[in-house]
Amino acid sequence: MRKACFLLALLLVALPLAAAKRPVAEQEKIDWLLSEIERSDATFLRNGAEFDGRKAASHLKMKLFWAGKRVQTARDFILGVCSHSEASGKPYEVRFKDDTRRPLAQWLTGRLDAFEKR
Repeated sequence: MRKACFLLALLLVALPLAAAKRPVAEQEKIDWLLSEIERSDATFLRNGAEFDGRKAASHLKMKLFWAGKRVQTARDFILGVCSHSEASGKPYEVRFKDDTRRPLAQWLTGRLDAFEKR
């Protein structure tokens, strides 16, 4: 019980420190990129495992949360959160229906460029 209380207290202290206040326009871009991942019918590859868009977006949201203030822009998000696994260092990839693969960071950069041109 004492250990659980300690962990809860630690979490309550850490949460405000991890939360980030980003410029609204940049947060909107990040949210849009996450929705592009979520709605995608592609397969997302991380450390040899395959994930659908919903699970991939959920994982990246968690990483974004823990990245906190280090991520201030959508490009920070792509490079610092979506480019590779922190655990293995391996790049994240996306595999499309035609079986072509691209680094996730490259695909997201293209999506962001398209968003910013509209």
